Amino acid sequence: MNLSENIIRNLLLSDNGNQILYNLNSLSGKEIAEKTLTLAVNLKSTGKLSCGDRVILSMNDSPEFIYSFLSLISIGCIPVPVNPMIQDSELEYILQDSKARGIIIDSQQYLRLHKVVHNSIYIVNECIIVNTPLKDEYHSDNYLHKYMVLKTHNSFSDMDFAYEQNNPIAFWQYTSGTTGKPKAVQHTHATMLLNTNLFAQKTLGICKEDIIMSVSKMFFGYGLGNSLFFPLIIGSSVVIDEKWFSIDQLKKNIRLYKPSVFFGTPKVYLDILHHYKSFSQNDFNSIRLFVSAGSSLPESIAREWDSKFEKTIINGIGSTEIGHIFMCNRHLKKQNKNSSLGIPVSGYQIKICKIDNPDVSIKNHNEIGELCVSPPESTLSSYWEKEEANKVKYKEGWYFSGDLCSQAEDGTYTYHGRKDDLFKVNGRWVNPLEIENIILRSFQEVDECAVTYYLDDDALIKPVLYVVGKEDCNMVFLSDEIQKKLSEIFPSYKRPSKIHFIKELPRNSNGKIYRKGLVNHC
Repeated sequence: MNLSENIIRNLLLSDNGNQILYNLNSLSGKEIAEKTLTLAVNLKSTGKLSCGDRVILSMNDSPEFIYSFLSLISIGCIPVPVNPMIQDSELEYILQDSKARGIIIDSQQYLRLHKVVHNSIYIVNECIIVNTPLKDEYHSDNYLHKYMVLKTHNSFSDMDFAYEQNNPIAFWQYTSGTTGKPKAVQHTHATMLLNTNLFAQKTLGICKEDIIMSVSKMFFGYGLGNSLFFPLIIGSSVVIDEKWFSIDQLKKNIRLYKPSVFFGTPKVYLDILHHYKSFSQNDFNSIRLFVSAGSSLPESIAREWDSKFEKTIINGIGSTEIGHIFMCNRHLKKQNKNSSLGIPVSGYQIKICKIDNPDVSIKNHNEIGELCVSPPESTLSSYWEKEEANKVKYKEGWYFSGDLCSQAEDGTYTYHGRKDDLFKVNGRWVNPLEIENIILRSFQEVDECAVTYYLDDDALIKPVLYVVGKEDCNMVFLSDEIQKKLSEIFPSYKRPSKIHFIKELPRNSNGKIYRKGLVNHC
């Protein structure tokens, strides 16, 4: 099997006339298939790319991203999407780590990053392909659309797809790198075919009649599933937007395309709530499913969303290592949704292991431990050339996620933060999310908050709290009230010794709170 072959076949069979809605235009499934096949044939005909070669994709969301991603898989190359706004040092690391032979890159980013690209000892100049016909001193006519001009008649039946036996890995995704250097997760051809079937179709009930809109971009695993795999495999329409998220752009797209399925992150839902008066009730009438993932959805956001818009957000948890969402609260009763992750997606197995002894599974209800996932049909892969990390994170078909969860008696799961975020004060564990949840539940004046630690004058670890308050909040009064509330609930070693008010929490490229970035604020 070849993942791209499967998708192209689906595109031709469904032939949705509005498969991609983009920049006030639409592309049919047949057009996408033809452009992908043409690009695949022409890339292969250069003789510069071989089966198993890694090719970086540094591109904004666009039809060209989709053509490039699928055409590379078709010929056995491994596409590696990265954030188009990637910094020089991170791209330099990924080029070295992946040993990528080629890169397809938007022209604007190429002008910014061309020195890093050309300095790579693995990149072949002929395999540097720029998206848009831009001519300058760094390359001559080697732009993407040149490879999309039909040289000979290409059909699906004539395409020589590269199959699993030649290259079992279809694509890579780099982790966000919040706990060290990013690691390349290798995904099989079946990973997202199965997830699309089990999660998108059977759990969410997405069908051909749906119009999907995702705020998360396709370089991110969450966005890649939402905007590429789900619509192209199922046959539903998808809104593609090269622009980055803004409230004005979101309103424009919702009013123009009237999506029925909306994928966002907690930060996106919070931003919408901040501007809820600028949205009318009619704006969300077409949307039957609101889904949140990418980071933990605070109960306060879910509750306020329900109150203001009379709509429920489906909360899910996934990971780059698994490919997409593997657990969500889709089918829980409304009153239980806001505080629960729900149950595993059918086909995915879950177990909870001891934090300090991961080889021991937890049997007691409500005991917190590390969430471990076993995906269906042996689709679990591994990190590229990270032997030690693989021994810790991948064991006997299980992925040890680093997420902390507990299971209730009714079989549902509750999220308790990240194992990496735990720290000890005087030899006792402090869980930041435990404290943050109390603050968010208790104080409407707080939009977001994060607990981490600092070293005091005696080089001892002490908790510190960072708060993003609403514009009109009284910081001195709120600080006193927070300390008073926490003193009623937590022992002294867990309570923050300092509270800092900041305008926004630092985030990584995937939108997750970057706690290490808070150190400079203390």
